[in-house]
Amino acid sequence: MERLARLAQRDAGLPAVQRALGEELVTVLGVDQAHVIVLDAGHPAHGIVVMRDGGSNEYVLRPDDLPDALRWVADAGQAATVADASVDGALPQQLVKTYGLRSAAVLPLAAGDTVRAVVLLGSREPRVWDPAELHTASALSDLAGTAIALRDARLAAAIDPLTGCLNHGAMRERLSEEIARARRQNTPLAVTILDLDDFKRVNDTYGHPTGDVLLRHVAEALRAEYRSFDQVARYGGDEFVVILPNVRGPRADIAAARALRVLREIHITRPDGGQEGITVSCGVAEWVEPEGPAELLERADKALRGSKAAGKDGLVRAPTPTS
Repeated sequence: MERLARLAQRDAGLPAVQRALGEELVTVLGVDQAHVIVLDAGHPAHGIVVMRDGGSNEYVLRPDDLPDALRWVADAGQAATVADASVDGALPQQLVKTYGLRSAAVLPLAAGDTVRAVVLLGSREPRVWDPAELHTASALSDLAGTAIALRDARLAAAIDPLTGCLNHGAMRERLSEEIARARRQNTPLAVTILDLDDFKRVNDTYGHPTGDVLLRHVAEALRAEYRSFDQVARYGGDEFVVILPNVRGPRADIAAARALRVLREIHITRPDGGQEGITVSCGVAEWVEPEGPAELLERADKALRGSKAAGKDGLVRAPTPTS
């Protein structure tokens, strides 16, 4: 419990809280495995499992509209036990097959008044779950919930007030987390930097209130266009960054091109009632080891400058750095 309390005090990142809670549950309860699965739009999505033998893994649950114990606990905010995990609809078959689950206990993990994750205590053998075990697991989950609530509060304070996107500092922290995840899982990662062409002219011609409205429209369009786990941030002024986990090669270019297409549909309403379109320049870079956030953003920014130099209203891909 002291370890989870320290995480809360230092406002740790979400993956660190998931892993620490899983390790504490396995150590304290002696269960075969402990999964901590965070929710995405109310559905269990991103999990970390810690095994009693010391192994651990991260995974993404495949989307499934079928109800199961994880979904029920997430919706109801109450614990549930699964006596036979092989029964259809009891648990996601992805977890049953991968981790040999025979029985399980599932508990909600709340941060404030909101269920943010579900905790799955798993066994490879049929077993009955002692109420004392569930009480201990619930107490540990409450501590993890406190750590997540503090992190949420910090992120809320790190939101850009004009656009509702992550601000510069929060973006760099999130990018650090995604690089660490890509490094652990050996998965791809890309970033896109977008800059509104001739934005200064918009402010000079139509005034800063019109420029602010334009920035809000751009932010809303980007958030609507990308996946729920992509992150849109205001990099500064009229520049935006999109963090794209699990994206590489042509998919990164396609994702950037989608943004350009959507933003070209935004129009400024002139004082005379007419409308004026906008264009955007874009730089795309894929993360390569051993880059950190600063190096990756610098390559994307250099590609953006290349797009500007090439005539604006387009995208340039950053070349892979040579060792």
